[in-house]
Order: sequence, then structure tokens, then C-alpha cells
Amino acid sequence: MLASGPLIGAGTAWAHAGGLTSTTSEPVILGVEPPVPGLRLEVVEFGARLRLENGTRQLLLVEPPVGTALNALPVVQPGETALWADPRIAWAAGQPRPAGDRLAWEIPLRVGETPVTVTGEQYWPPPPDAAMWWLLLAVAIAVPAGLAYASCRWSRRPGPDPRPADPEAGLELASTPVVARTVLAACTLLVICAHLVHIYGSALVPAQGEVIWLFLGAAGFSIIAWPLGLAGAYYTLRRSPAGPLLCLVSGALIAVIISPADIFSFHDAVIPYAWGADLDRFLIAMNVGGGLGVIAAATVLMRNTPATPETAR
Repeated sequence: MLASGPLIGAGTAWAHAGGLTSTTSEPVILGVEPPVPGLRLEVVEFGARLRLENGTRQLLLVEPPVGTALNALPVVQPGETALWADPRIAWAAGQPRPAGDRLAWEIPLRVGETPVTVTGEQYWPPPPDAAMWWLLLAVAIAVPAGLAYASCRWSRRPGPDPRPADPEAGLELASTPVVARTVLAACTLLVICAHLVHIYGSALVPAQGEVIWLFLGAAGFSIIAWPLGLAGAYYTLRRSPAGPLLCLVSGALIAVIISPADIFSFHDAVIPYAWGADLDRFLIAMNVGGGLGVIAAATVLMRNTPATPETAR
């Protein structure tokens, strides 16, 4: 079996497990001429590669493009399976959207001594409503930031803090509002959950590899961001001044370092995600917008934390 890397179109970024990306188009197989009993060919990984199962009793060869000396295309023994990214599909995917949203392509095969042609087309689905997802991202920023700011403003009104300090917390946020602390902790946990679901759903797409290793490979710096965020939410609720700082670092890692490449999914129609493109777009809006909202809310909370006698010296 021979397997090659996924198709990468122009203007995309490595944003999902297995190096897969969102794209504007996807390949569709229309037929095989002449029909070959036992030959099975399908599109996998949302168009990144083709999978060929040779159920015949003959050697199967994928012919290179005419006029090239390309020799990295599969030669499939009887009973074996191959995965590959075909250059003819890559060429079609790199073209501008044509009239009618479809562009034909052909892949020549050789089954034994018999020439066979796979016919297909590159299809450009209608693009998503990017403005809606950008609006959702903006709302995800504004809600935690606005609630934290309003809560801190409200806490400046005259009156004693109804919640006593926790003597086990050391330096404390006892005089900061409970609403701001709760909002920051809850939004941090929400961003972490959204990012976990995003990564896991993308790890289910590649046709090769164990899910656990694909998940860890796609997680990257998230391995650091997730525990920092969990600790930050815990210490924020415990009124420790370390809590908002940990939340801020976690939100920055997810929203600024890890997730920006996923923004292409707001504009691309084809997303390599196991549970649907719109769910992934929602999760990305939560990752980026919610992460930025966590940064803003944590900043507001830290700026409105009064200095204790120990910190004022």
C-alpha cells in the first residue's frame, strides 16, 4: 500500500488533525469506465485523498499525469488498499470557481493490461454565511467582557462585601464581585470544552492513524492551555489572584496562538470535521471569540482587584 499526504489548496492553513484543511471545493467520483468488478474507489477525508481497494485478481496501477515522470502514485496488489492525493484533483481544486460550480477531471488506471478511466468533478458548494459566524465570534468576546466589567462597576458602589474572605486562599479577591469571578471561570471552562470537542471531532476524520495520536498531534499547545484553564477557573472561584492570570494565559494560548488558522472555516464550504461543518464553525467562534473574551474578563478582574497591605508595600 502507498499513501501520500492530503491535498492542500491555495490560501488554506493546517488547522485540523492529520494536516487536513478547510477548502472551498470537494471532489466527486462519477463513475469508472469500463466497470471493473472488485474495484472500489471513494473520496475520503472530505476530499483530501482517494481510497482504492483492489478486490480484483490483477495488479492495479494509477497512471501519472500525461507528460510527467511522477512515480509516487499507487501500485496496488490484489487484496490491498491504497490512499493517495491525486495531482489531477489537486490541480482542479486550485482553479477559480467555474461557471456552474463544477470542473471535470479524469484519473487513468490500469488493471492488469486493461486501461480504465475514473471520471469525476470538482464541486464548489455554496459558501457559508461568514458574517453570521463573525457576529457570533464578536458576541463571544463581548459577553464575558461586558459582564465582568458591569459586575466590577457595580461592586464599586458603597456597601460591605457580603462574601467573607477564604482564609486558605492567601492573597484574595474577596472584594471583587462574585459575578465577575463566576463569569470568568465559566467562560474559561466553556472555551476549554469547545476546543476539546473541536480537536476530537477533527481527529476522527483522517483515514489513517490511531485517534488518540491524531488527537494529541492536533492538540499541540492545547496540552498546556487546558490544565492552565482548569486551574485558573478553580483558583478564580476560590478568590485567589492567581486564578484570573491563569485563565488569561489559557485563553491567550487558545484564541491567539492555536485557533486563528481555523478562521478560514468561516469562509470555506468544506470542513474536515466529523460532526458537521456548522458545529465546527460554532466551536471555532467559541474558541477564538470566547478565548478573547476570557482575556478581556481576566484583565478587567485583575485591574479591579484592590491591593492588600502585603502587595501595597
